Amino acid sequence: MKVESISARYHELNIRDLGGIPLPEGRGRIPGGLFLRSGKLSMLSAEACARLCQRYHIRCVVDLRTPVESAEFPDVLPDGVEYLQIPLLKDAAVGITHETGSDPMTIIRNLRKHPEKLLEMVPDFKVLYREVVTDPYSRSQLDKVVATLRSNADKGLCTLFHCTAGKDRTGIASMALLKSYGVSDEEIIKDYLRTNRNAFWPTVKKCLGVWLLTRNWTLVKTGYKCFMADRELIALALKLYEFRKSNP
Repeated sequence: MKVESISARYHELNIRDLGGIPLPEGRGRIPGGLFLRSGKLSMLSAEACARLCQRYHIRCVVDLRTPVESAEFPDVLPDGVEYLQIPLLKDAAVGITHETGSDPMTIIRNLRKHPEKLLEMVPDFKVLYREVVTDPYSRSQLDKVVATLRSNADKGLCTLFHCTAGKDRTGIASMALLKSYGVSDEEIIKDYLRTNRNAFWPTVKKCLGVWLLTRNWTLVKTGYKCFMADRELIALALKLYEFRKSNP
């Protein structure tokens, strides 16, 4: 796979640099070339991943997925790139994690003739977002991610952090990182919602697949909402993150 192929898969990879986001009180902006967020790198061949790391001078990759996800869809990184696994969730969570058994499209495919069961399985994303920022294990892992990213940045090293789609866990990690630099809630929400620029067409394809499998319009609309970044979710995470920080 050549460099051009990486560009062709840009939307699916959902990669972007956090550089340029404004800091408060006229303190400039988040420096470019230090923090990259994305979806899973396993969609790239080893050669394409090496080219990606070379292009962006990536020196470290932080994988936010569960160990099972990472084992099933491993990052194939070039020599010289440090790999750190810091999962934000202990166990599989339908709708967020994407192990073979919990991947939404796999579940839909298996239960396509039982739309009522599928609707019952739709997760409460508010609960999932709340867990990542308040559960003792998840919060300690989130703090570890932020500390790692900032430590690497202090050394001038570029770090890429990712989950599967680069939306939920990556969005929360990005929120926590930006908050540590004092970035405003408004700018954090803007960054979170930028995912929808990349997620729109992949989501349309998934929703088309849901329709072809189930012919159920309610499932299609529900799927669309689940696959896209939702302002309400990151606003909730921000509120709970700050409350927990003030009341350890």
